[in-house]
Amino acid sequence: MNVLLIDDHFCAREGVAFLLKQIIPELQVFEAENFDDGLALAKQTPLNLVMLDVQLPRKDGLAGLAELKAAFPDLCVVMFSGLGDRELVFHALRLGAMGFIVKTVSRQVFVDALRDVLAGKVYLPASAVGQQRATSLDVGSVTEIPEVTDSASLGLTPREFEVLTWLVQGIGNKQIARQLGIEEQTVRNHLRPIYQKFGVAKRTELLVKVFERGIVFGKPGVGN
Repeated sequence: MNVLLIDDHFCAREGVAFLLKQIIPELQVFEAENFDDGLALAKQTPLNLVMLDVQLPRKDGLAGLAELKAAFPDLCVVMFSGLGDRELVFHALRLGAMGFIVKTVSRQVFVDALRDVLAGKVYLPASAVGQQRATSLDVGSVTEIPEVTDSASLGLTPREFEVLTWLVQGIGNKQIARQLGIEEQTVRNHLRPIYQKFGVAKRTELLVKVFERGIVFGKPGVGN
């Protein structure tokens, strides 16, 4: 498996590379200090994952993300930033990112996030899936958003609602199935009508749509 780290800070790249090799020792880690060098590497080397810093010299990470996804639509790209506000996170998802890791998280949270991403899951920081969001950056006030507890209010069946509640935590189908005590194929069967009802075609689009509609879920329940 080949992973590319694009970050203009040497220490950040070395730290992430070290953690990645701890998780999967056989990983081949490539490094670039700017997007153009990273893109050149991506064109020369088959990659499984790109970790892309948001704040880069010359071309910022979000512009780079759009360019990467245009050139390599199926490439898994995870954004890496010192900032993790909801709008930034979901803007990255709209551009095609499969996850967003905030640099200020603890070592264990960072390792867990990397494990999730490498397992094919969508990882989102707590700031993106929590129950609060800032309504005014000038004042810094935070407004409580009511939790949605009624499946019918979203046009979903109770089981579809349960699946969606777990999905917004950023976990994969297999783990959702385990949490609900159902088969993985059953999870996929429930996802199809959920996508249709929200007018989306894939998981990341659904997460963005949930955010844009201001939908907040409580703690997911565990199935029988």
